[in-house]
Amino acid sequence: MAAWRPRQDWLEQAIVGALAQSGCEMELVVVDDGSPEPVAKLLTGFTDPRLRVVRVPHGGEPTARNAGIAASRGRFLRFIDADDVIEASSTARLLELVDGHEDVIGYGATLFCDEELRPIWKMTCELEGDVVDDCLLGRFTVRPHALLFPRSIVEAIGDWDSGFTVSHDWDFCLRGLEHASVRGTSAVVTYYRRHGEAATANADAGVAGADRVLDRYFKRHPGRVGTPFERRARAYNAALAGRVYLTHRSVRKGVPRLLRAARLDPRAIGTEIVLGLQVTRSRVRYAMRRGPSAGDSSPHRNA
Repeated sequence: MAAWRPRQDWLEQAIVGALAQSGCEMELVVVDDGSPEPVAKLLTGFTDPRLRVVRVPHGGEPTARNAGIAASRGRFLRFIDADDVIEASSTARLLELVDGHEDVIGYGATLFCDEELRPIWKMTCELEGDVVDDCLLGRFTVRPHALLFPRSIVEAIGDWDSGFTVSHDWDFCLRGLEHASVRGTSAVVTYYRRHGEAATANADAGVAGADRVLDRYFKRHPGRVGTPFERRARAYNAALAGRVYLTHRSVRKGVPRLLRAARLDPRAIGTEIVLGLQVTRSRVRYAMRRGPSAGDSSPHRNA
């Protein structure tokens, strides 16, 4: 768990969720990314010996995660954030999916929530096996915090790339998928807290990061450069960027991206429409389930 200037109540919820894992042996390594106030001072109420805090000079989230890998001892690893919560039995469920295999990554669903961890919509995926192309084309709809990596795969991937501001998750996971197959469940394994300070709120950085992920992938696989698949991947990325910009009300930046996607491969626009409809349906279901007077329906309101 990388932490830089964390909000104390969210950090405590994240740690309680991690330490509540049942059905498996675990350790929690919190990496203090050079916060002005040492994170250890925020955690004086925790005495669980499975919790360790490692403090490193501020270098950004990828650098902190690399420090966490180096400090960890487990055969399997999960990367979690200091403002999210993982479901109490989720690690054991992911371990069952992996079933001891060194070349399989387990994954589950992510429940997107508001700042109070009240459900908004559920991100699921049904793909299994080799999903590299699906990941590049936006069909592997899995958040990085919903993944369980064998250490052997993490070692094969190499370091998190500190050259990214955002999209380093996509880059790291994509490189992992090049070394492993996946097995999944539709059960929720992580609760993602949406808030204004999240890195994904920066549209320009997100678009630049996604472009860099693709550039790095095709540099690793020069045999795919200039192929119809590269056109499809570039088209999907342009369509995604267009949707992100339009979501942030930047028509001037969004429309040219969508037009580029349409020129490269019109199917990319359809993919974004389908994904958008899926998200909308999920949002409506959770809104109807909660209702205007349902109170606090946070999955971890007592965490």
